[in-house]
Amino acid sequence: MLIRIGKCYLNTEEMSLLVDEQSIILEPKVFAVLMYFIEHNDRYISMADLHQNLWQDRCVSDAAVRRVISKIRSVLGDDHKEPTFLQSLPKRGYKLICTIEEVSSIETEQPSNTHIPTSQRKKYNLILATFSIAFICALFVYFLPKKNHDDPLTVIDTITSEKRSLGVSNNGKYIAFSNRLSHESNYQIYLKNLDNQSIKPLTDTATLPIGLAFSNNDRYLYFSDNDVGSAKIKRVSLINPANNVEVLVSDFHFITSVFFNKNDNSLFFTGQKQPHGSMLLYKLNRVGGLIEEVTSVAQKGVYDSYADISPDMSKVAVLRVFLDSKRNNIRILDPETGNTLFNYDHHDVIYSLQWLNDEHLVFADKKQLIKLNIKTGNTEVVMNTTVTALNVLDPHTLLAIKTRERLNTFIEKKLPMEVFKTTEVIQSNNTEQGRITTYHSLGNKVWVIEKRNKVNYLTLHEKHNSASKVELFKTEQPLKLISPSKSGQYVLLKHHNRTAIFNVITNTLNYVSKTDELIGDVSFSDNEDSILYSIKTDGEWQIFEQTMADRTNTLLFKGYRYIREFEGGYIVGDEWGNLSRFDAYNNSFTALPITLPNDAIVNWAIVEDRVLWSNYNLIGNTTFYEMNINDVDGSTLLTQEFPFNEVWPYFYVDKINNLIIIKRLGKQSTEIVSLSI
Repeated sequence: MLIRIGKCYLNTEEMSLLVDEQSIILEPKVFAVLMYFIEHNDRYISMADLHQNLWQDRCVSDAAVRRVISKIRSVLGDDHKEPTFLQSLPKRGYKLICTIEEVSSIETEQPSNTHIPTSQRKKYNLILATFSIAFICALFVYFLPKKNHDDPLTVIDTITSEKRSLGVSNNGKYIAFSNRLSHESNYQIYLKNLDNQSIKPLTDTATLPIGLAFSNNDRYLYFSDNDVGSAKIKRVSLINPANNVEVLVSDFHFITSVFFNKNDNSLFFTGQKQPHGSMLLYKLNRVGGLIEEVTSVAQKGVYDSYADISPDMSKVAVLRVFLDSKRNNIRILDPETGNTLFNYDHHDVIYSLQWLNDEHLVFADKKQLIKLNIKTGNTEVVMNTTVTALNVLDPHTLLAIKTRERLNTFIEKKLPMEVFKTTEVIQSNNTEQGRITTYHSLGNKVWVIEKRNKVNYLTLHEKHNSASKVELFKTEQPLKLISPSKSGQYVLLKHHNRTAIFNVITNTLNYVSKTDELIGDVSFSDNEDSILYSIKTDGEWQIFEQTMADRTNTLLFKGYRYIREFEGGYIVGDEWGNLSRFDAYNNSFTALPITLPNDAIVNWAIVEDRVLWSNYNLIGNTTFYEMNINDVDGSTLLTQEFPFNEVWPYFYVDKINNLIIIKRLGKQSTEIVSLSI
């Protein structure tokens, strides 16, 4: 039976939905709920009604039912705020508000039967022939993947939502991708058939599935499932209609990439066994189930975060990330011996890498897609674009994930956290200002970093008077606002990955760090006569004070990374983030029950007599913390939690107005794109 739902068509025999000429295979429960809505489209269906009639043999939560309804809205392309298909009313339930009718076939517009005089028939036939040719051409263009005018990329039609990873089958007929619908906490894994363009869900749920890999015979799909504190590698059958899932690897904290060595059918993956341990490359012997370490590290803060094997199976490329430096390293290893065959350092974040052929790698950083010759070390910029999750479809075609620009919002909230009342909301996009990437209010001033035409501008204006805006500094290089001083004369910036002080009065920029130096923490002294900063020297963190007048440096502490001035002394933290209060009068340290996370996307500050800091979990929440400095047992700890995919962990503070400024992330949508190289 074929049912028309608005402009969509439901095939009840195949349990598929045709939306904009694309066939989507529905999950059994999604199909059942949709059919129930169709059969009772004359009334509102309550939550109790759904439980009683569709889940009578199981006890499920209302949230689980709402997730199914959310999936229905997603495949129909419906908006819950302005619905055209499924309307919901509080205390009443859900109701289909679109046209519903049973049809014999998919309807197309028919030509008129109006009689045409003979004298006009030739002209009519010519017009009809011309229209037919144009229509056929239009259909041909329509069924081609859509072009994105901003980048020379081709968009592959999938489900509109947030995608995390993708994989390509060995025969090139299928794409697997992980996908999270809006307002959903977890992902599902889908399979797209490139021949008939159908999309089928493979799993009910998966938590942050970063790694996807087809088996050598394309009969199974392997994926990482990173539940909180318990990461696993699972495989789902592609030949069994039930798509049964089984666990192959467990007892890991986090797992990223997954791939196969076709020569011995062994499975490789990059993973982390303990929360604070290193991430390494592992090999799973499928016969005996033995897991071996392929790589090792001799220092903390080193992660083998991603890996891929060459087409001839003779080389493995490993992406090594050094948290305490600015470099990413690509190493080429022999998969049998683990010996290093080639090394390449890249001074930018690498999002993804893949073998293009046996001599070339292709990798993506924040700005470009780059091809690397592993024999000569030469690099070639393939394209200026930002993509992630690279996969090779053929030697001249790549697939990747591209993120559409978010519309973020900056929110000022009143401190302390027991109040946390919103006082101001600022949109990140403005036609006059371009895109606001950073917003920091302090007193009656507002510091902003705007991005216009690939140029970053540091601007300053009076609060509630954007017409007073003054452009202070501009650059095409990366620019990050660390903090302005209380008086507003100085601004701490990170310019092109170097910490610097900008003097608003003299309009000068002085660098604190050299190109190859890593600054761990930096802040102004209370009287603004100096800055306090930490730097790693010979493997040890050291804290210095640098005067503003003559830029002389004085060593304050060894073995500490974090520092803020407080009541004539300091609050300091070691390399693990454990905070202590230093009493300058008694020259003594008192440990505080606070540990800061070591991560670039979090922050910490002191406001009056309280410490503020943030943390996050990729598969959980962004959390903001507040504790009194005189607290010895943690009894004054206050927290505010938000979903990580909705609120960014980095924050600013306005110490004059006692505010915290956080960034709420706009709805994220990603596309799978193909790139010709």
